[in-house]
Parts: sequence; C-alpha cells; structure tokens
Amino acid sequence: MNITQKIQRQLKLQNIIFYVLLMTVVVLLAQLSLKTNVRSDWTANNRHSLSETTTNFLTQLDQAITIQAFISPSSEYRPVLESLLTSYQIHNTQLIVSYINPDFSPDLTRELKIQQQAEMVVSLGNKQQHVLDLSEQSLTNALIAVSRQQEQWLVFIEGHGERSPLNMANYDLSVWGNQLKQKGFKSLPLNLVKNNQIPNNTTAVVIASPESAWLDGEIDIIKHYIENGGNLLWLAEPDSNQFLASLAEQLGLEFIPSIVIDPNAQQLGINDPHFVLITDYANHPIGQATSGVTVFPQAVALDQIPNDHSTSWQYLPLLTTQANVWSQTTPPKKEEQQSFVFELGHDTQGPLNIGYLLARTKTDSENNAEQRIAIIGDGDFLSNTYLGNASNLELGMAIMNWLAGDDKLINIPIKTTIDNQLELNQTQSLFIALGFLIVMPLLLLAIGLWLWWYRRRQ
Repeated sequence: MNITQKIQRQLKLQNIIFYVLLMTVVVLLAQLSLKTNVRSDWTANNRHSLSETTTNFLTQLDQAITIQAFISPSSEYRPVLESLLTSYQIHNTQLIVSYINPDFSPDLTRELKIQQQAEMVVSLGNKQQHVLDLSEQSLTNALIAVSRQQEQWLVFIEGHGERSPLNMANYDLSVWGNQLKQKGFKSLPLNLVKNNQIPNNTTAVVIASPESAWLDGEIDIIKHYIENGGNLLWLAEPDSNQFLASLAEQLGLEFIPSIVIDPNAQQLGINDPHFVLITDYANHPIGQATSGVTVFPQAVALDQIPNDHSTSWQYLPLLTTQANVWSQTTPPKKEEQQSFVFELGHDTQGPLNIGYLLARTKTDSENNAEQRIAIIGDGDFLSNTYLGNASNLELGMAIMNWLAGDDKLINIPIKTTIDNQLELNQTQSLFIALGFLIVMPLLLLAIGLWLWWYRRRQ
C-alpha cells in the first residue's frame, strides 16, 4: 500500500483526536470519582456495611457532631479506623472527622485523657463520649448518647441495703454504673426517708435488691410514682422480695416461694444448681439484643396474677427457664446439701419466668409514649462479680435502654466474621497429606526426568 502525504496527515489527526478523547475521558472519570462514592460489600454477613439501625439514625441526624480520632499515621489500626468513619460519613456529611497524631498533640491527648491508639472522642456541644473499640455498636451508641436532647437520670433507691452503682464491692453495681455513664446516663442515689420526692426529670427508678423492710410511706411514694407514669427497674431476690409484696401486687405479679434450681448449669462447668441459665428470650428488642446465654445466681421466679390494677398493663415474660428447672420450696436437709431433687406436690415445675416486662400507654401523653417497667428475679447478674459472665452486660444495657425509651439504641448488632473453617475427616486429611508429601514430589520428578530424556534425544 502506497502511503501518501495526505494519508499520513489523516493518521496523525486520528491519533491526536484519539489522545484528546482519551484525556477527556480520564478527566471526566477523575471528576466522577471525586463526586461519587460507590461501595459494594460482598462478605457473607455484610460485616463491612452499617446496620439498618445505624443508617436510619444517621439519616435522621440533623446536628453537626465532631469525631476526633487519635491515631498515629503508621498505626496498624489506621486503615480499619478510616474505613469505619468513611462508612459513617457516606450516610451523613455533618459528621466532622479529624485525625490527630497523639505524638504531635500531647497537650490535647492529656486534656481528653486518651488511653490508647485509635480511641475516638465524639463531641456535641458540652457532651462527650469516648469510643475505645472499632465497632459499629460502640460508635453508634456514642453518637446517640451525645445527640440526646435531654439528660437521662436514673434514680437508685438506697437506705435498705440496696446495691449501689457507685460502690466497688463485689455485691454492688459500679461496673454496670460506669457502662451506663459511658452511654450518657447519669445516676442519682436517693433515700426516700430523707427525700420523699422523686425528681420530675427522672428517666427510671432502680430498686436494686433491698435487704431490709421498707416503711409504708416509702412504698406509697413508689406506688404514686408508678401511677403517674414513671418507669421502674426492680431487681428482686429470693430471700427479700417479700419486703415489697404490696408493690408486686399492685403490678399484678407474685413471686413463687423459694429459689430456682437449674441442673443445666453443669453444661458451663458450674456445679452449683442455684445458677440459672437463660437461653430463651421473648420476641422483643431486649431479647434480640442479647446474643447469648445469661447467668443468674440465686434467682426467684415470678408469675402473673389478675387483679383490678393489671388490666391496663401489657405483660411479657422476658426470661424463661428450660423445662427441667424447678423452684425448690423446701430446702434440702443438712445431710443432703448437695442433693437437689424435684419433689412433686411441693416444688414448682418449670419452665419458669424470672423476668417480666410491663408496658402501657401513658394517659396524659400526646405522642402515645409508653410507661415501662422491668422486674427481674435476681440482682446478682448485674453485680460486679457476675456482670462479665456470658451476655449479662448486653442484657443489662438493653433493659435500661428500653426503659429510657431509646429503642433505636437497643438493637445495634455486633457483626462478626462467619466461621469459614474447613473441617476434614481423617481419610480426607490423609489423602491431602499423601498428595503433597509423596504424589506431588514424584510427579515433579517424573516431569523433570522426561524433559531431560527429551532434550537428550534431540
């Protein structure tokens, strides 16, 4: 083919047009990449995507919240932290994120009492929450805590030997109290003899395992508080629930005498059958937020009794034992202390309920707000000794969030990696071992010998 000068000019022009169009496409794609953020999560349980609860909250969030992330540029947690915060900013641009190197900001690090790499401080006005782990649940809880319009005050009744959220004894609730504080709750101890008025801004009253009898006037204060729409958490005990029997009667509940015996505790290596294991939860946000078994040392069972006061309440058994559990009315004899046997006609056969939720619509509410009460037949599960066992902490936090009306904060799932472990039987393992240790080396040796023989023939 004879290439003339005219054809050469056309080819040059085509090349110029091609490169101009190519550069134009590159620039347009670059602009599109800056203005568009498209992500696709192909993991089995979408562990790199935010839950529907979090995305709904971020969509409704109309306040600018600052997130200060304290992390060094070379930290191994930096990519994970950036990915987490970016996924939040995609759903709400009002989240102001700043990455701070603690090595170059020692004054600010000391001022905010930063404890570790990748710690985040979530701030809105004067409200602050520290996030210590890189989980959606912790970060979303912190965002909700600082965005609350009003403070959440929890009134802990004292004066009768109740468990305290401030004291650090094994019997008390200081660990749980610190967790509540991190989620934006504030605690107020209240002695009803010294102060016979429950504050109007009370989110919920907590009666945590009283050990002595109440005065009639104190019980009347609680009854009046409930009649006026107040929320209540009552942690009862097998040997002291009778001190507030009239309160239980007003709520349409009664305690089954004595203590619950659970032979299933041995499954967790617990030889004491007084430890009750709960794996069956009600179809309720609290039950859905509790991911595993919960442990209740020395619990008492409850039952519903119809009366004039109970007609307005909706009752829901939250914690139900297994069928082979019973409430032992008569304690074993001294020579049979380790023998726990169900006695027909004396003991109460399971399944038993050791926790109830009560709810009703407030009569003077304009937005159909609910009055909520939770009664649990054990207080030890929230104590400093047992709070860390199984899913006790999850249950305790879910109950309090429900009482506070923060339903959106209850059901934020913790996403974990699905178990992808390959399980092989003995024959399969032997086959793979022989294949890699004997068959593959012999095959490679045979290929090498064949190549040597083939080249030698040539």
